[in-house]
Amino acid sequence: MEELSSYQVLKVGGASKVKEKRVPTGIEEFDDFVEGGFPRGSMILLAGAAGSGKTIFASQYMYHGMSKLNESGVYVSFAENRSAFMKNMKRMGMDFEKYEQKGKFKFLDLITVRDKGVESIVKRVLAEVDSLGAKRLVIDSFSALVQAFSETIDARIMLHTVLEKIAYLNGVTTLLISERPFGTEYSGRGMEEFVTDGVIALNSITRNGWLNRTLQVVKLRGTRINSEEHSYSIDEHGIGTHPLPTIRPVKKIYSERVHTGIEALDEMFSDGVYKGSATLVGGASGTGKTTLALHFIAEEAKHNGKGLYISLEEPAQQLIRHGEGFGWSMSEFVDKGLIEFVSYSPEAYNVEQQLGEIFNLLKEYKPVRFVIDSIAALERVMLEDRYLRYLKSLVSHLKDQGTTTLLTVLTESVTSITGTGISPAVDNIITLKNVEIESTLRRSLGILKSRGSGHGSEIREFEITPKGAVLKKFVGMEHVFEGKPRKPMREKPPVDRLRP
Repeated sequence: MEELSSYQVLKVGGASKVKEKRVPTGIEEFDDFVEGGFPRGSMILLAGAAGSGKTIFASQYMYHGMSKLNESGVYVSFAENRSAFMKNMKRMGMDFEKYEQKGKFKFLDLITVRDKGVESIVKRVLAEVDSLGAKRLVIDSFSALVQAFSETIDARIMLHTVLEKIAYLNGVTTLLISERPFGTEYSGRGMEEFVTDGVIALNSITRNGWLNRTLQVVKLRGTRINSEEHSYSIDEHGIGTHPLPTIRPVKKIYSERVHTGIEALDEMFSDGVYKGSATLVGGASGTGKTTLALHFIAEEAKHNGKGLYISLEEPAQQLIRHGEGFGWSMSEFVDKGLIEFVSYSPEAYNVEQQLGEIFNLLKEYKPVRFVIDSIAALERVMLEDRYLRYLKSLVSHLKDQGTTTLLTVLTESVTSITGTGISPAVDNIITLKNVEIESTLRRSLGILKSRGSGHGSEIREFEITPKGAVLKKFVGMEHVFEGKPRKPMREKPPVDRLRP
């Protein structure tokens, strides 16, 4: 590496030290994690496994500078040729050729690297930066470049004496892409993390056959960072990050009661549930969870109140038909804007984007009542800690707004309802069960929890009729809650053993 000493103090364009400014990436939500962007003149390591979106991230960073801030850029590629790069990025709405023709962009295709050519490559990169007056530089990938050095110390010297000084003195913000093999903690030779000013890690976790992508700002000197792991997605528009929601304390509690739409259930809750409360309804398939939720949302519409129903299992039109089958004017409610039905099909690659859309719908629609049917669809595709974080944040927000909420969940037992991480966050828990009585399939309903209020402890029969759900007492039956109903044992008269 001694040959590099001849240009260790090279100044591109003769520029002097610049005052620190922020360099936005233009990636949705990401800049909020780093106080608006990277410090001007910093050198950032972007590390991730194959297919994690490193090139897309770097391209968006480069394109945002040219298209929005009139900043020239140089993209050095050791992994992809010019033709493939231009084609792939154009599909995502980034027309680099347009800026290349304007003299604002330079793509250096350096796929083949040899040890003897390292010095000339570095000189060429610096010359292009000087020629364009570039303010943004991407090296993709730095892992390929350092492989040309026989000793790790030589690669470290190059970072310190060439790239770092040039970036700092001339305000060139550099993004170094580094390969991180699956299952490893370090990138390249393991020293880049310590030499660079910032480290961004793109991580992938496989769960239930789906790839969950998370992004984390590990460090960024001189910056107050949000270092939590945030989800991100890749679509036709590029990378979009989805920050974890904040769980805020509830500041306002309501004492007003609201009706569920089922008279006997309101009686069990001492004249309804509290306004702003959250109710969890759990039960196996076919127990009537959706029917109960439709009662709940239609009850508000009957009194000209607004309700938002998020279905993660059924199409919206099917729910409308279901409600109209009970004689309710569901289509009319929808036309009047009293009920909004929205259907999603959550998958791991889009679930947090959909949750973000739901948060936005709540802000725009401002419903009095809110339903998610069923949260089990979220649990199937999300990592447990993220699933609970989103739901707890959502519940706390709705309670503070005075929005009365009902969540349904697919469960097979009482234990699975009360044992979930979300159960402490809700105020009421209702369990629905299928029971067999005299070769007939019937349904039962019980209230397991009603925070801050007394409630009926009896197990009621939950019957779905042409007019909707009706609650009535189980007559002459016991052990219904256990799922083993039977007639009570009659007490036999005492036997007089003295008589013959």
